[in-house]
Amino acid sequence: MGFLIRWLLAFVLLTATYNPTQWNFVRWAMAHYTDMLSVTVLAGLVLLVG
Repeated sequence: MGFLIRWLLAFVLLTATYNPTQWNFVRWAMAHYTDMLSVTVLAGLVLLVG
């Protein structure tokens, strides 16, 4: 069960960071880095730590 949970969390982190759809961190950060720089940096750090 622990292996499945770790695999699922890794998959969520991977798909949140980059995937070919419009719902990913890279495209969101590129679109909003001037408006919400602090939130973009915080979200990037959370993904990095995860």
